[in-house]
Amino acid sequence: MAKIFDHLLNRNLAHVTRYNNRAQHFPESVAEHSFYTAYFTLILCQLLEKKKIKVDCAAALQMAIVHDVEEGLTGDIINPFKHYNDEVYRAIRKVSDKMVWEMFVDLPRDLQKTLYSWWKKEGEKENIEAQIVKVADKLSLLSKCSEEIQAGNNYFEEIYKLQLSGLKNLELSWWKKIRKEVLSGAEKEL
Repeated sequence: MAKIFDHLLNRNLAHVTRYNNRAQHFPESVAEHSFYTAYFTLILCQLLEKKKIKVDCAAALQMAIVHDVEEGLTGDIINPFKHYNDEVYRAIRKVSDKMVWEMFVDLPRDLQKTLYSWWKKEGEKENIEAQIVKVADKLSLLSKCSEEIQAGNNYFEEIYKLQLSGLKNLELSWWKKIRKEVLSGAEKEL
C-alpha cells in the first residue's frame, strides 16, 4: 500500500544545496530553484499565449516541478562535471533515471508513472513545454547569479555571462519571439 503521507513529509529537496562548489552569500536549495523554475515557466507560458503560440501550460508546470526531483537523493551534481562530455552526461542521466523512481516510491504506482513521465519528457527536451522548462531553468540560474553578484560575490559573474550568452543565442522559434522582451536589461547586471 502506498504511503502518500510519508512522501508528503519528505523535504529532501529543501536540504540539497545548489552550487556547492562555490562560495555563496545566499545558499539556494533545489526546492527554491524548482519553485523559481516553475514560476518562470508560468511567466514564459503566459508571454507565449499572448503571442498566440500554443502551449500546454499545465504540462510545462508539471515538468518544471519535477525537473530536478532526483536530486533529493543524488544531490546537486555540479554543471562542469555533469556536462564534462556526452559519456558522463549519459551515465549521470542513466543513474538519475533509476533514482527518480526512488523519490516517488511511497506514491501509488499510477502516480509514480505519471510523475516519472513528466520528469522524462522534460529531460528529452523534444516538445515546446520541455524547452520552456529548460529556458526557465536557465533563467532561474541567472536570477541566482544576479542575487550573488549584487551582494558582491564575483564568483557568479562567469556563470551569469555564460548562461546569458547561451540564452541570447538559443535558436528556438518560440524563444526568438519573446527573447528580447524577457532578456531586456540583462546586460546591466554585470
